[in-house]
Amino acid sequence: MAKEVKKFKLKDLKITVPSSGQWEGLEDYPYPPLKESLQKEGYKPETYDYICSDNDGNVMYGSRRVWLMKNDMNMDQETEVDCEIMSKDELFAELNAKLNKDLEGVVAKKDEDGKMSTPKEMYTSHTTKSGLDALKKYHKKKANIEGYPYDYEASDGTKVDAGKS
Repeated sequence: MAKEVKKFKLKDLKITVPSSGQWEGLEDYPYPPLKESLQKEGYKPETYDYICSDNDGNVMYGSRRVWLMKNDMNMDQETEVDCEIMSKDELFAELNAKLNKDLEGVVAKKDEDGKMSTPKEMYTSHTTKSGLDALKKYHKKKANIEGYPYDYEASDGTKVDAGKS
């Protein structure tokens, strides 16, 4: 299905981000890199993602960009921006597909007869054929995030360096 794109004036887009730009009790969102990108490059939905809204201008994805353009960047509220039009169900299905792409072949699925298929791969705490613990294998694929060590003690008492994730 082709994307439906509709232009909205900034003033007509409705967001759930508080007027302060931050939700009380949560860590402050790091706006400076996003703001710098918007100032330098402008709104480029073809390069990044479209702001996603319904037909009435209720933003479901991209609210922080809209908040910046409406409140922090002093943009003309008559400025029109392209928004991808979706229902909530369509948005959730798309996000679910993106988030679960790495689980293809790992999760059992039902066929048209209702029978469960066997996954091609399994992630378990058991040792894999190559002798590596599945957790170690999984974490070795991920980029390092400073301050989050993933060393653990194996069932035989040896300390395993699972890298950093």
